[in-house]
Amino acid sequence: MFKLVFLALADKADGTAAVRMAVAIAARHKSGFMVQHVSTPHEREKSCVLQLSDERELAARQVEIEAFCQANMPEGLTADVMLGSGFVHVETLKTIRLMEPDLVVIGDQGDAEICRRELSASTTDTALLIAREAACPVLVVPPGMSATLNRSLSGAFRHIVAAIDLQEGTENVLNMARRIAEADGAPLAVFHALPQAHAELEGAALGRALEQAENRLSHFGRKLILPAATKFVVREGDPSVEILKYARNGEADLIVLSPDYCTDTRGLSKMEPRISSQVIAGARCPVMLVGPDAPADRFQEPRQPERKA
Repeated sequence: MFKLVFLALADKADGTAAVRMAVAIAARHKSGFMVQHVSTPHEREKSCVLQLSDERELAARQVEIEAFCQANMPEGLTADVMLGSGFVHVETLKTIRLMEPDLVVIGDQGDAEICRRELSASTTDTALLIAREAACPVLVVPPGMSATLNRSLSGAFRHIVAAIDLQEGTENVLNMARRIAEADGAPLAVFHALPQAHAELEGAALGRALEQAENRLSHFGRKLILPAATKFVVREGDPSVEILKYARNGEADLIVLSPDYCTDTRGLSKMEPRISSQVIAGARCPVMLVGPDAPADRFQEPRQPERKA
């Protein structure tokens, strides 16, 4: 499914979990594999960058990154290593436009995230900034995943949850989740949380709201021809809390959602990153962000098993 996997690493961040996840996916799909390491500014004063890495530092860093990758890669997989200086999301988007990968993997940003927020005064996660403009999905390996990493080292996902807000972009998220579920032979659950605007509903009114949401989920399922075994689940409550709760209770090893998951026209604005950010921060499994420019139909159909004579 993925022909080129691109791993984005940041300076002074522990990228072991992201590397292991990226190489497992690349090995499973027999993909090309490339790594880009971005060095953040050494010195800064308020919003001004005073010093970036020079050529000597970058050469030494290349040796370090190549050794780091080799220590975490299986035999037979090689990586093309690129280096850059600046903000991770800026350098990553440049490389995405140039190399056109099928999947971007990004882990904890460490000090790089602190530096970017100080200089840009933006609280939006780096992963969300990339996913909003990338022409491919962005797989985030969250900090809380380290304890459960071993179960994902095959590169295949065993239980997928597509969390949708029933707004524009829902079809992109569902199509991507469907493709991955088909490629990995994994069960798929489509999950929707009623927004806080419905919190005051009780009894029959709440029941009707839940039923209407379930009907909309089923409509999407029929329209997109999701697998017959797909589960459609609706819960009432804060979306980030309910998504994480359902994923943990169901032992999901992949959550797929929009980088701009919102409630509805009465709730958060479309560009409010709170829900997606909280899901990433609290997840114990990878989170795949599918932006508006990452249509699933660009990927080849999964191979069908050979028929025995």
